[in-house]
Amino acid sequence: MFVEFDAVPFRPAGEQHVVCGATPAGFGAPVYVDGPEKQPHDVFRRLLERYPRLPKGLKSAGELKAAGLRASNLFRPDAYVLGPSQLVTIPGVPTGTGRTTQAWEETVHPPSPVYRADKAVPFSTRPHADEAQAVRREAIRWAQDVLDDPDTVILAVSAIGSPAPSTPPLERAVPYEIALTSASGRKRWHQFINPDWETTYLEQLRLGKSGLAVLESAPRFREVADTLLRRIQGKRVVIYGRSLQYAAIYTALERAWLLDGLPYGALWPGTADTLAQLERSRWECARLRHGEFDNDWDAAEGHFTLPVEESTADALSRCRMTAALLRRMADLALRYTELNARAERAVRDGKSHRLRSQGGQRLSRIAASRDAVLERSRGACENPRCPDPRYTSALGRNGSYLLDVDHIDDHAKGGDDLPRAMIALCPNCHALKTRGTVDDSFRDLLRSTALVRHQELLSRAR
Repeated sequence: MFVEFDAVPFRPAGEQHVVCGATPAGFGAPVYVDGPEKQPHDVFRRLLERYPRLPKGLKSAGELKAAGLRASNLFRPDAYVLGPSQLVTIPGVPTGTGRTTQAWEETVHPPSPVYRADKAVPFSTRPHADEAQAVRREAIRWAQDVLDDPDTVILAVSAIGSPAPSTPPLERAVPYEIALTSASGRKRWHQFINPDWETTYLEQLRLGKSGLAVLESAPRFREVADTLLRRIQGKRVVIYGRSLQYAAIYTALERAWLLDGLPYGALWPGTADTLAQLERSRWECARLRHGEFDNDWDAAEGHFTLPVEESTADALSRCRMTAALLRRMADLALRYTELNARAERAVRDGKSHRLRSQGGQRLSRIAASRDAVLERSRGACENPRCPDPRYTSALGRNGSYLLDVDHIDDHAKGGDDLPRAMIALCPNCHALKTRGTVDDSFRDLLRSTALVRHQELLSRAR
């Protein structure tokens, strides 16, 4: 939970997708530098030269959009780039004696995500249903892997300040509470932190007098930093909203060794040491995966919709909410129940059996119903008489199942557009049902099979 001075919306392809203090680290993408030779200071130039030069063919989201293109998945940059360098003026700050410190200039190298231009698609292109389903399935596999990984920890950071890149260093987000749990939500560590802000600022947190007293008596971040780093070293750190919370930890570490804050994009010799400590952990974002899992496309932004983070009272509760999300993503019965509920809402809202134009007049279909049936099938033909139900288990080129989702009773003739009345069939069984010499008993078999599987999953989720 961030209490910001300025409400800054999260943009997955914008500057906040990387660290507010300096460079991204441990996010699984390479970091390049643009124009290190333009840095006049020898020490900083040598620091920049630790990074490889930006190769051709990598473009920012803004550059792609200006050309009418978008990355295939804005949530997953192919790399990050530092620079080109900029000279910024840092204003002076008031002192306790009523004076203002002298302003100073700093060369900064703002980091930003970049994407392969040869993989870009027209901006208005929506993912095909099979592509979207493949993205969702990858998010599911990620959740299952996270839950199975003994090195997983869930981290939540509550901070005061603003994560905006334009924020002055002394007003940037600072942690006042950090919690760590296991993947199951069991508490590992929970610590309140005195952010060293004036009481008038801390009152924004609305913690009440007792809460303010807790913060004022809590240790400073520099006193608990080693404990935090030791607990996450070598771990797979899962955060709901990785970028902002990682940035708050980075900024706090920066203040710990510098006793001050640096402007956004600044690189000092100590920066590399700070990043080296953070790179001992793997940092992964549950919010981005949640957006891929929900699979709702935001056509205006050109990416999957980011779910709104629910506000809760403390960081420990947010860790446990993330653990519950992981279980929901990983459990087939919970996923199926959620999609079925979504499909039933769509039917109640009149979104099924409406005419839509697509090479003639066809009836609209509910995507959630199709997705639910594919989930239920687990990649195998659901016809009990199929001689080889798993010959389709090899995925297609876009990661989709090689199965056809069919309405048992013809959709065009009023057949229900709900998972209980639909079935996943291999191409052979689908052809047998639609063009073969089968009697009504075959449809009865499929109907009863779909209903039994449907009811089993719903009962398991209760």
